[in-house]
Amino acid sequence: MNDIYLKFAMKPMMIERRSFEWLAAHMASNKALKFTPPSLAHGGSNNIAIIPIHGILTKRSGIFDGMLGMTSYDEIQQQISAALSDDAVQTILLDIDSPGGETSGLFDLADFIYQARSQKTIWAMCNDEAYSAAYGIASSAEKVFINRTSGVGSIGVIASHIDQSAFDEKQGVKYTTVFAGSRKNDLNPHEPLTSESMQTLQSEVSRLYEMFVELVARNRDLTTEAIKATEAGLYFGLNAIQTGLADEILTFPECIQKAASQSFIRTIAMTETVPTINPEELLTQGKILGRSEYHAEALEIFRLCKLSKMPEKLGDFIEQNIPVNEAREQLMQLLADRTGTEILSTVSLEPTPQENPVIQAAKARSHMKLTA
Repeated sequence: MNDIYLKFAMKPMMIERRSFEWLAAHMASNKALKFTPPSLAHGGSNNIAIIPIHGILTKRSGIFDGMLGMTSYDEIQQQISAALSDDAVQTILLDIDSPGGETSGLFDLADFIYQARSQKTIWAMCNDEAYSAAYGIASSAEKVFINRTSGVGSIGVIASHIDQSAFDEKQGVKYTTVFAGSRKNDLNPHEPLTSESMQTLQSEVSRLYEMFVELVARNRDLTTEAIKATEAGLYFGLNAIQTGLADEILTFPECIQKAASQSFIRTIAMTETVPTINPEELLTQGKILGRSEYHAEALEIFRLCKLSKMPEKLGDFIEQNIPVNEAREQLMQLLADRTGTEILSTVSLEPTPQENPVIQAAKARSHMKLTA
């Protein structure tokens, strides 16, 4: 998370006034550089709003942002707000490829995203870089996904002071600064950095670092000690997942598919009339939506959870991409492990024709376990 106005020193650009006015008008007429609504990935009624977060991050948008490869926090928030207010959108996907940016505006945007999670599903796809301020944004989403070459981290703060007094002297230029207030001249690039200025700058960097660490720790449900232990390093692949900075390795298309499927399953789980719906009818709907294979598997897991009387396991299975066979095995094992508690106290060990097959199989396994 870098203050780019300190880190990136740019030589002044001298443009004749009329040329500047013409360029500004030309840029303003370029639709690609204007605010545009987030793009939508269609999945039946489960649209996914894709918010691009690319390049260096700044607080406010400028006319040259597109030319310089920059994105503003204000623009990101506008696009997320548009997606939140769009009834057709069920999932918001942050498409992040950024080395970071300035501190000003980051914390407000991160809090906005974190709070918006209660309204709609918000995921972040690091595609390919999510460093520093960009990772601060990514961490605010419910899930952080990376691809095989993605990097995350750089949870730190840096500021740079340029002392060009020796250069000025070689050029025969001497600056004389008149000021009131003993700290007004701090960080003047035409003079060496004083110890007092250095102490002030270090104090502010440390303050922002603590804020950044607390932000990521809250977002990722980690301790501040764990975040500081990263030492602002970069993490890739499984290392990023093991450190707690990411959740899963996916390609961008896989992430979109997962988001669409997740929205479908959440719709099933939240619909009170689902138990009365014919699974074949839902499967047919899945075929119409073009995702029949995944829906068939998801519906089978839903059916197993219902038969096992453990609907709370549905979300875990779907979120962890547990295949049907493994889900069935886990459910039967859970039922069998209850032996003398739930199974033996609620139903007879002799199966009846009316019992569902999952309960029968679990009771048989439990009976074998008791008699072995």
